Amino acid sequence: MNELGIVLKQLRENRNYTIKELSEKSKVGNGTIGDIERGKNKTTIKTLEKLSKALNLTESERERLFSTYVPKDISEKILEPKMNKRERNQFENILNSASHFFNDEKVSEEDKMKMRDSLLEAFYDAKSKNKRK
Repeated sequence: MNELGIVLKQLRENRNYTIKELSEKSKVGNGTIGDIERGKNKTTIKTLEKLSKALNLTESERERLFSTYVPKDISEKILEPKMNKRERNQFENILNSASHFFNDEKVSEEDKMKMRDSLLEAFYDAKSKNKRK
């Protein structure tokens, strides 16, 4: 389950809605809602808007839900414009080798995404420091 799915499920359960009830209120398919909650489906802003309206979320709850949203093509959006091909390959190799950092334990996709975000931040920080030298 990804962070978006966890947050959506918590918000739905806090209101004592079943997936079916939320589906009827939001006009979003119950299979789609279930897939989002299980992390099997990347969603869209439009779908999140429908769900947030149906759940009658407060502003802070909306912020919490939307802050977990990661678009389907985020890696291309992040990596493409800033990295050349060599840098992108090096970066991908580091992510693919992530299990070696943890004594060959299986690393979940969610953990890889968090590592990627941290590595990206460190990578660009180091890159900007090297430019100033």
